[in-house]
Amino acid sequence: MKRLTSWLLTLLLVSCRERYEAPVQLPVTGYLVVEGVVNSGSDTTILKLSRTTKLDNRTIQPEKAAQVKLHGEDNSVYPLIEKLAGEYRTDNLNLKNNLKYGLEIQTSDGRKYQSDYVPVVTNPPIDSISWLRENGGLQLYINTHNPLDNTRYYQWEYAETWEIHAAYFSSLKYHIEQLPGSQIYSVEYRNPVTRNNDSSIYYCWQFNSSVNLQLGSSAKLSHDIINLPIAYIPNASRELSVLYSIDVKQYAWSKAGYEYLEIMKKNTEATGSVFDAQPSQLNGNIHNVSDPLEPVVGFFNISTLREKRVFIRNSDFPDWGYKSGCYQIKINNYSDDIKRKGIGLIPTYEGLSFGGLIMDFFAADSYCVDCTLSGSNLKPIYWP
Repeated sequence: MKRLTSWLLTLLLVSCRERYEAPVQLPVTGYLVVEGVVNSGSDTTILKLSRTTKLDNRTIQPEKAAQVKLHGEDNSVYPLIEKLAGEYRTDNLNLKNNLKYGLEIQTSDGRKYQSDYVPVVTNPPIDSISWLRENGGLQLYINTHNPLDNTRYYQWEYAETWEIHAAYFSSLKYHIEQLPGSQIYSVEYRNPVTRNNDSSIYYCWQFNSSVNLQLGSSAKLSHDIINLPIAYIPNASRELSVLYSIDVKQYAWSKAGYEYLEIMKKNTEATGSVFDAQPSQLNGNIHNVSDPLEPVVGFFNISTLREKRVFIRNSDFPDWGYKSGCYQIKINNYSDDIKRKGIGLIPTYEGLSFGGLIMDFFAADSYCVDCTLSGSNLKPIYWP
């Protein structure tokens, strides 16, 4: 009887499930998406055009072969050229701060879009990027201010770079038994004069960029002063094992543009539960000329670009505590000891010009001696 009751309850629960169809109906080609900020100075302007896709499609659909132009109130015209699929660029705009400008987009299928005319928003320099030890790790802060108190609304993007080292230097490449390819191992010779370390797999760099909208406002303060957290480095993490750098770009926004970004942030980053802010409709300042009711995702904004890079060294934090988790195994260089310790190496002496036979060596996992398995060994041009 108990089994029958359980079976009936299961059947009832399964039969109550209904397929959920999202109420959002997208056209076949999707809505136009405009991303980016026009840099009013000499810095490069990059605007990305794409189309919205269905909820189950995560691929980006770039808007190719469009004609993109910037128009000034003085009848000046600045074309943006497509360099990559959906990416339109121009350099050295050097726009006039006392004029307003508008954006015009004509897609390959003949549809025309225009933005409202907007002024150039003043963007003060970044004062500093500071940091404090917080919650065991390192909290980084962005600091800026405008003595004229007329900016108030800010957005930041950042790119992180950090140097990493392999746990051990490697000097010899052994072939793995029963596996194709090769394996890198840390080797120690009886004669240290013959040591020949491979630095190309010892020094590497890793990279990361901000993905969430980083916003800040001083509108509720008496003065236009910003001091906000921008990034966090967890305690004992590899990011600060040698040398860390962060490059921050700062943009200024109008009040209307900032409110648009706030809604977008809430819609994309805080919709995980019933207690989060519910999705709101985005109303930007870009419109379809022939169909004003067609939604366009994006807000046209003009601002000077401010940028600042800082470096932080591991030596400044002797208590950082990073550990690689690597260890070495000492192996006598003859086949019985190699097989007994489960390394699976094929020792060979022929053709090795190390001034004699290798009597023993130290072996470690590949990621402990080859940093290219987790990073790039191409040194960035900005690295000291």
